[in-house]
Amino acid sequence: MKRTYKYIFMLIFVISSFLFINNVEADYEAIVVNPSGSKCELYSKATGKCFYRNENVNSYVSGVVWFDTGDKVTVVENKKTVATKNTSYCKDYYVYVKYVFPQNNNTYYGYFCNDALVNPNTALTEELKIEFKNAGFPSSYWKSLAVMKSAHPNWSFEAIDTNLDWNYAVNAESSVGLSFIQGDQGYRSTLGGSYNYYTDTFTVMEGSDWYAANKETVAHYMDPRNFLNDMYIFQFESLQSDPNVQTLDGVKGILGDNFLKDYANDFMNAATQSGVSSVYLSALALQEVGGGSVAVNGQGFTYSTYNKKYPSLKGQWINGGFYNVYNIGAGTDSSPAQNSVVYAMGGADGTETSFDRPWDSIPKAIIGGAKFIGDKYVEKGQYSSYLKKFNVVSTYWDLFSHQYQTAIIAPSSESKKVFKSYYNMGILDSSFVFSIPVYDNMPKNACALPNQGNPNNYLNSIKINNTSIDGFDGGKTEYTYHVSYDVKVADITASTVNSNATIKNTGKKDLVVGDNKFEIEVIAQNGAKKTYNLNIVRNKNTSGEPTVDEIVSNSGVKSDGTYFSGFEIDTNSQTLVDKIKSLNPDAVVKITDVNGSVKTNKSLATGDKISITSAGEEKSYSIIIRGDTSGNGKIDALDLLRVQKHILDVNDLSGVYFKAGDANNDGKINPLDLLIIQKHILGVSGIKQ
Repeated sequence: MKRTYKYIFMLIFVISSFLFINNVEADYEAIVVNPSGSKCELYSKATGKCFYRNENVNSYVSGVVWFDTGDKVTVVENKKTVATKNTSYCKDYYVYVKYVFPQNNNTYYGYFCNDALVNPNTALTEELKIEFKNAGFPSSYWKSLAVMKSAHPNWSFEAIDTNLDWNYAVNAESSVGLSFIQGDQGYRSTLGGSYNYYTDTFTVMEGSDWYAANKETVAHYMDPRNFLNDMYIFQFESLQSDPNVQTLDGVKGILGDNFLKDYANDFMNAATQSGVSSVYLSALALQEVGGGSVAVNGQGFTYSTYNKKYPSLKGQWINGGFYNVYNIGAGTDSSPAQNSVVYAMGGADGTETSFDRPWDSIPKAIIGGAKFIGDKYVEKGQYSSYLKKFNVVSTYWDLFSHQYQTAIIAPSSESKKVFKSYYNMGILDSSFVFSIPVYDNMPKNACALPNQGNPNNYLNSIKINNTSIDGFDGGKTEYTYHVSYDVKVADITASTVNSNATIKNTGKKDLVVGDNKFEIEVIAQNGAKKTYNLNIVRNKNTSGEPTVDEIVSNSGVKSDGTYFSGFEIDTNSQTLVDKIKSLNPDAVVKITDVNGSVKTNKSLATGDKISITSAGEEKSYSIIIRGDTSGNGKIDALDLLRVQKHILDVNDLSGVYFKAGDANNDGKINPLDLLIIQKHILGVSGIKQ
């Protein structure tokens, strides 16, 4: 009856829990659209509505946080909405949202205008599904494209079918030397000489702080689905000149107060002569030399003796007066800026005149460089910022070669500058067409950036009882170490190459004779794992004294390695001691009760422990008297009651007492065991020990 009530109660609980859960409004993901609007201290770098801290909608969330079309937020449904106070700022009402800012991974909470949000599931209509499918896009693109279409109805999207397997393309673009990145160590490659695990040092590939990007980072920047928002989608816009969209005001908007602003008209002339977008050219020049980092432009310098591109010039003085605003020909040597200027002057001997070289003025560099980009890239199938960096479609050049930049962030960086220019010009809602690559067998979700942090998961030593393993090599993971028979415990210690890595499964380990296998796991700061397999072989006993296992095996006592059984009721503890010592007079034998008190000339009981020391080894066992579930050394009505309570789920028996209650030794306690114990008490039949 009690079990019936128990099941009924559980059923009621489950049903009520289900009803309760279904009455709770769940949080949902929403996408920011049409963020342009109010001007407050916290908004997009180019657009945005205020992100408020409190329900009064008068206190801005602090920090470097902004929204742009395509950004994802989570609407927290259990927070009440707030009515709008000014319809010019928000026509609808405010909802409470959670936003994870991608540039620092910080989480922010606040109130945001509901009419600037869209549910991607709602935005993706059946009509748009058909449109995107017919355009050649996989379904994993659809929601983001639907949000873009909701924000900018005049935009159009066409798929570029690369006919490339995704993993094949990513692996190809991950070759060391093709893609470089600055910043966190978690984004850097550890392959092909780009990193030394033993010394924990990365190889600088270009300049002073550019490193080869790892496969996960390459996958993130190659995956178009990560860039289907206002800020970054312009990397898929055609680089071909369009005077109706790319204007002098747009170029000036990109250049701002940079020294290049004096050459805005030259960028317009460059577009006319090369057929390349003036807005893109100005964005590219601003990225390459606008920061003033390329100091050799226009200046004389001594060509680096470490550079390999122009070996005939090593150590020679190069006269000033040459400019290369797009860093064409820079390469990936130790001094790429020097290479770009040598290219501008016409090569090592100054005889190369293609693309109006030598570029002995900034206007000539702007126009001549634009002709180079048009001829070598735009006209050869690499007609977007994305395709200039990732050559995955050109039929003129070999795939994955002839790529303009090594900086993997270049398409995104250029795209942001173009976006801001178009926003400032007020033409974001013009009829732009974006050509977006698709690949075969792409993962279900967009590829995220890898975890930040150092990738080193190497050990530089493993010690057993403070003795180092001879010939240890952090790159090898299989080790066998022998210890003498007398060594019963191994204290395993290890140290990592990088101090930020963590180690699991070291410490003191009990050893048996023969193989003792352990897995030592090393977890790098970025989460990368490495497992070292260690087999500590404890040698056999050679002293001639019998081992504990041998004594137990020859004693006639039943043992599974943990328990002793087979004793009749009232067996004296000294009898067991004498039996053990008859097999080895030098053995040390001790029997204790559940309280740890030594038992001398007393009846054995369930729960007693016996320890045996022989041949330098000690082992302990728990004693079982079947039927004695109370541990008093007898089988009586108390034991019958305890077994009955266990069967009824009133008070469960466990461990050695469960073993004692299992009177027929079949691995379970049921009414048959109750009957066996009852017959023993009544003297009908005894329990077979």
